[in-house]
Amino acid sequence: MGVACAERHVSHTILLPICSIAAHFEWLFEKGDPNTMVSHDKKKVGLRPIDVRDLVERLRLGIGQAASLCDVSIRQLSYWTDKGIITPVDEEKNRCYDYISLEKVALIKQALDQGYSLEGAVAEAESFIKRRDQERQRLESMPDAELEQYVLNQANLLQGLSDKIRREIRTYRVSGQLQGAAASLGGVDRLISFFEANPYTVNTARQIAIRLGREMSEVERELQLLEQKHFIQKISYPGSDVYRYIPQRR
Repeated sequence: MGVACAERHVSHTILLPICSIAAHFEWLFEKGDPNTMVSHDKKKVGLRPIDVRDLVERLRLGIGQAASLCDVSIRQLSYWTDKGIITPVDEEKNRCYDYISLEKVALIKQALDQGYSLEGAVAEAESFIKRRDQERQRLESMPDAELEQYVLNQANLLQGLSDKIRREIRTYRVSGQLQGAAASLGGVDRLISFFEANPYTVNTARQIAIRLGREMSEVERELQLLEQKHFIQKISYPGSDVYRYIPQRR
């Protein structure tokens, strides 16, 4: 359970409240302040965004539901509870589990699936939660300007991840139907990235191969593939062909 997992969790805890706040203000601008409206008009002001955090904090599940949600057996969860590994919420002498407990159960299950012993899985889960809480405290004490920059950086990371996934999906669609006749996905992806980085230039297969440091025969096969999929256009000139990028709709 590495730093990347923690970063994804932190970005979620930061961005989700921001989105809720933004949605709330948008609702106010459109509908006006509900506190200043006449009581008989309250049904007409529209719906407010739901604060997911409030729902999560009030979540309570019985042992069967909790075990099913976390993909563990009731026997496992009962044993962990008896051992004091998991602390349930005592409601009318029935064991109920809140979000904090469910999160720890899910983390332990994740560590067990990776090959940890129960003792090691518990230590990994508790260490992860401790690091996450320390990072949350750091963010809560962060000055507004620094926090704004942090959120922007997280947004840029998410955008970069989105672009990478989009390229990989398109690469798969382009080469996944070739029945083994094309070069590797990595090669096609590099070629796609090359054209996206140079959208207004035309190049011969030889020029592209030299710039990418690859075998010309491989590049020629991939260019033919991309042309068939209407990702690039081949323009024939006496003595050589050049290739031009065709902008793609997102």
